[in-house]
Amino acid sequence: MLPNDFPRRFFNPLTSKHREDYIHVLLAIESTLEEARRIALPRSALVAELRRVFQRENYLLDVSDEEDYDEEPSGDPEQDHLAFTIRLFLRSGWIDLDESGESAADTVFLTQYGKKLAAFLRELEKPEDQSGHVVNTYSNLQQVFRTPENGLVCIQNAYDSTQRLLTNLASMFAKIKSYYAAVLENTRPEELLAGHLYGYVRDVVDKLIFPIKVDDSVDRFKGPILTAVTDIQSSTPLLEQILSAAVQTKRAATLEEGWDRVLKMLNYIKYNFGDIESYIRQLDEKNQTYLRTTRQKLSYMLSMDTSIKGDIVALLRDAKDRPDEDWTRLSQCFNLFDVRQVTEESFYRPRKRHVRGRSEEVEIEVPGAVDQEAVHAVIDTRAARYTSANTNAYVQALLKDRDSTAAEEIPVEGDDDYLMAIFLALNSGDHRSTYDFLPDDGVVSRGRYQIPKFTVVRKKENGK
Repeated sequence: MLPNDFPRRFFNPLTSKHREDYIHVLLAIESTLEEARRIALPRSALVAELRRVFQRENYLLDVSDEEDYDEEPSGDPEQDHLAFTIRLFLRSGWIDLDESGESAADTVFLTQYGKKLAAFLRELEKPEDQSGHVVNTYSNLQQVFRTPENGLVCIQNAYDSTQRLLTNLASMFAKIKSYYAAVLENTRPEELLAGHLYGYVRDVVDKLIFPIKVDDSVDRFKGPILTAVTDIQSSTPLLEQILSAAVQTKRAATLEEGWDRVLKMLNYIKYNFGDIESYIRQLDEKNQTYLRTTRQKLSYMLSMDTSIKGDIVALLRDAKDRPDEDWTRLSQCFNLFDVRQVTEESFYRPRKRHVRGRSEEVEIEVPGAVDQEAVHAVIDTRAARYTSANTNAYVQALLKDRDSTAAEEIPVEGDDDYLMAIFLALNSGDHRSTYDFLPDDGVVSRGRYQIPKFTVVRKKENGK
């Protein structure tokens, strides 16, 4: 949906037959303001500078055949065309007049939507470049762990890089399709080779296919990206720290809104990188089709074969130049058929019938007895790390200057923290413990772990 303040006539210049002229003027206005290092310029100064720019470019602006062209001839056609264009931009909401100050009526600036349109048009002029999007996604996700206070910005950057990656992959597919169509239209081998070497290789192979296969390789970074996303999603303390900082810096309005944004962005990255091979597979298939067609057509163009196949190739090669009578006579000599490539899917396979019947009953094997000595050995080995001294030190680090803490406040970031939460209860009965363990009903979810509800209270110096 468009914003409420979006200009009603915003797209009018783009639907005109002079849309290319209007785009050129808009970009020239933006460049003029940037070179002058000003946000706004007096209308007379802006028009004078535009005229100098167009004279240097030998650019002729003529919009006199517009339906609503209402300029009275002033003897200066260039001035009249620019004046009409400025008024058209004002009505369309591309530019506006500053209404503050003494010279308000003469000061012109680009509106927010005019600036966005200019940026969009500049972006269209840039050649597609795949390099960097996968690496940027990975780097920003790693930065989340190093600087959680900027975690929301890093996740947003990773999300934007993933979107640009998918956009470039879709653009690559469309570009390959356009070169494929050009191959079918080329009738001379030099045109075909020029289109391939100076077009396809530069625009598709060097800028898109090579980076995604080598420099900005999806195969190299897919696993680390998915691991980083999973680690962020499973670390509740990290997410809480990220969102707390985001609310404090006004990057998120509320914690609920921040949770929603972060989880949506992380799931988007995880879902698309989890199935990124399907995109790559489609592009590889389209690339192989283009290369096969180019190679085959070039071979036909340069063929000196005098066999029946070579004669047919020669006939098809100059088919456009032959009159219809030739094809009528040729149709009396032989028949042409549309032959397609034979694949595994080309052959008919009868449907297999599945007959269901009773088979011999499979006896369910009773699991053997578990060796209790082995179980106790594992428990003792693991429990050796959770002595009373270690547990007391862990409690002191949790409490710090407080007298008590609840299970909801205890960080559980791995198996060691989870087991320590269990041993808090086991070691609480030891006379050497420095704390009291007060159990409660229910459980507490901490990431992918669940621990029982409890409260740990520091013992008084007299032990009571």
